[in-house]
Amino acid sequence: MPEFDDARLDTAFLTYRETMLPAVAPDGPTAVRQTVRRRRRRTAVSLAAALLMAVTVPVAGQAGLRRDPGPPAATALPTPSDSPSPIASSPPPVPDGRMSRAELLAATVDLPAWDDLPDRPNDKVCPSRGVRLSGDPVRTDTNLLVDLDYGDVDRDGLTETVVLVRCLFGSRGPAQVVAFDRDAAGRVVTLGRVAATAEPTPEWLIGLEVRADGVTRVAMADRAPGVGWPLEQSQRQWRGYKWDGQRFRQTEGPTAFGPNPYAVDVSVSSSNLALAREPGDSFAGTIEVRVRNASAGEVPKAVLSFDLPWQLRPVGDGWKRCRENMREALVPYQCTLGRLAPHADIRLTLRLQRGQGMPLPSGKATIELFGTDADGNGLRERERDDNVATFTHYYRS
Repeated sequence: MPEFDDARLDTAFLTYRETMLPAVAPDGPTAVRQTVRRRRRRTAVSLAAALLMAVTVPVAGQAGLRRDPGPPAATALPTPSDSPSPIASSPPPVPDGRMSRAELLAATVDLPAWDDLPDRPNDKVCPSRGVRLSGDPVRTDTNLLVDLDYGDVDRDGLTETVVLVRCLFGSRGPAQVVAFDRDAAGRVVTLGRVAATAEPTPEWLIGLEVRADGVTRVAMADRAPGVGWPLEQSQRQWRGYKWDGQRFRQTEGPTAFGPNPYAVDVSVSSSNLALAREPGDSFAGTIEVRVRNASAGEVPKAVLSFDLPWQLRPVGDGWKRCRENMREALVPYQCTLGRLAPHADIRLTLRLQRGQGMPLPSGKATIELFGTDADGNGLRERERDDNVATFTHYYRS
């Protein structure tokens, strides 16, 4: 065995390092990226080859089958579990209850009966069955569609239509808020009455809104607008109503109105005057005059005005309560009663005399009652027909 020469061995290692080591690339970031790219290329080539095989083999197989079809394959009968399941038919969706204003005006609807509201209008005056709503606020049509809003008032997940309807527009109502829905056939049906005018209040329904929680809010006023009574002087409230499955019940807001500071409701009535002869060719008699304040608030000043024939003049102690214009023989005579407390009921026995030598045929005379504030300004009333009393004066036989 030859012995190694150390000098020649060192020369061989030096030549190896100078020749081979520069060709070895270090494992830095660049080398890693190059390695990844090479692996991806090899992977792509392998996938392409696999796909080519997948396509080629079935095609070759089908070609072989075409050349030698062989015996027909047995057809497998479907098992009961393989039979298609029958598809259950779902019921058609319930129509939504949202109706436009034009759609409501074109529809025939049923309303809750009007005859249980103030003044008890009958079905001829305010029809309720199979009616068409009116959309013209200028006309005095019955069943005027005043306002409408939408919401899920019965909490069934669908929208209903809520409307404000007024009968005999321009005559202080009556009015009601009604909820409409649709049946399965799409026909308009009445769900129920939400709110309505009532006696003594509210006399007027102003508007409505339906909240997202299904509560229907109705704006209402204690007094209806009319001649001599602007709506600005009416008290207003919002009341909330909710469907309980059977009907609408009030769940929010006040349940009554307080006294209206602008409103009075006073009245006067009188008995007839029977004149009887007195000594000295004079005639005299008495009348019973009743003054009432039906208001929940006081009337600061009440004044009676007597429109009497000039031959009749007031006499006697019954007139002591009158503090103005009674000592002078002025026509008409004014009798200031002063303050009328809430629900006051005053009765006066007043004597009238026909003077001597003043012939007076039988006839009629009037008494009018005015309510004023402390400064003498007249207070407005809903009804003034009962503020005038007419009595007959005649001679007792």
